[in-house]
Amino acid sequence: MQILKSPRSITAMSITLHYNSTCGDCARKAQQTAKLDWLNRVRISTEDSPIGEVPRGVIVVVEDETQKIYTGVYATRMICMQVPAYFLYGLALFIPPIRNIADKGKQGCNGDACQIPESSG
Repeated sequence: MQILKSPRSITAMSITLHYNSTCGDCARKAQQTAKLDWLNRVRISTEDSPIGEVPRGVIVVVEDETQKIYTGVYATRMICMQVPAYFLYGLALFIPPIRNIADKGKQGCNGDACQIPESSG
C-alpha cells in the first residue's frame, strides 16, 4: 500500500524576506511584519538576497525549502499568505485585476519618498 502525501500548501511554508535596511519605509514594514508574524513563518534579513544586493524600496522573498525567489507583487503575496493578519489581502492578490492594481503601487525609493516627514511642533 502506498501512502500519498498531501500537496504542500502555500500557507504552510517558511520564507525569508530580504530588504534594504537603508530604506526607512521598508524597515518599518519589515518590523510590522515581524510583529504580526506570530506563526514565525517569515525570517527578516537585511543581507544580500540570492540575486544580489536588494535595492531601496524593493523586497525579495525566498521560499526556504525550495529556494524559489519572488519579487514585486508576488513577493508581497508570499508574505501575506504567511502572516495571518495579511492573509485576506494575500488571497486578493491571486485575482489578476487586484494584483495588477497592487503592482502599480510604489516601485522603489525616490529620494526621500520613503521617509515619513518629521512633524513640526
